[in-house]
Amino acid sequence: MNLLTDSTLPLRIFPAQRQDYRKTICLYHGWGSSVTKYEDFARTLSEQGFTVIVPELHLHDSRDRLEAYFNHGVVERHFWPIVFQSIEESVTLVKQLNVTQADIIWLGVSMGGFIASGIAAKQQGSAGIININGSGSFLFTEQLFRQRDNRAELTMEEKQRLKAYDPVLQAMSAPTLFVHGQCDTVIPIETQEHCVQQATELNRDLTFLTYPSINHTVSDQMISDVMVWLNQRF
Repeated sequence: MNLLTDSTLPLRIFPAQRQDYRKTICLYHGWGSSVTKYEDFARTLSEQGFTVIVPELHLHDSRDRLEAYFNHGVVERHFWPIVFQSIEESVTLVKQLNVTQADIIWLGVSMGGFIASGIAAKQQGSAGIININGSGSFLFTEQLFRQRDNRAELTMEEKQRLKAYDPVLQAMSAPTLFVHGQCDTVIPIETQEHCVQQATELNRDLTFLTYPSINHTVSDQMISDVMVWLNQRF
């Protein structure tokens, strides 16, 4: 593992541990997490022959880390701006890595899943997308969040901001894997089901795997199924 903090965007690189060429995976963590907590996952992927990049996110790790992530006001204020900024930064990231778009698989967990789907929508021509316990339907998800939390409805300006990045509004042909716990109380599975419904109408190449009795966590079976999908497709 190589730690690069003096580059344009701080990130960790896990070189492929096999000689045969495979794709590059950009792995995004969830809200309030850290690149260090994803080292085992990154190593597992690198052992399968993938080069794995784990970027640091805004307001996490060395990038002005917050003190209290799970205060409701903090989440409401910073969640979407971090998602949007990460999507925008992907342009710089691709240039920094000097890898063609067609060789990158975007993989994210929870908030990272939102980011991965959002980047793939912006960076058309990506190799693939893996979204674990996240959502590719931004506007629908925020509307559900607000109903659940008894918050005010979105303004027209807020709706337009979400739509500008919303993957569900984009026709994407990249192979896509959605993985989600059926009992997720943080990012309800309904948010991803909405995306799947819309994606089916757009004839996307999409696999949707769901897991009974799994809340907002990543199980061993989920990881195993991700590996199977990667080996089948790449």
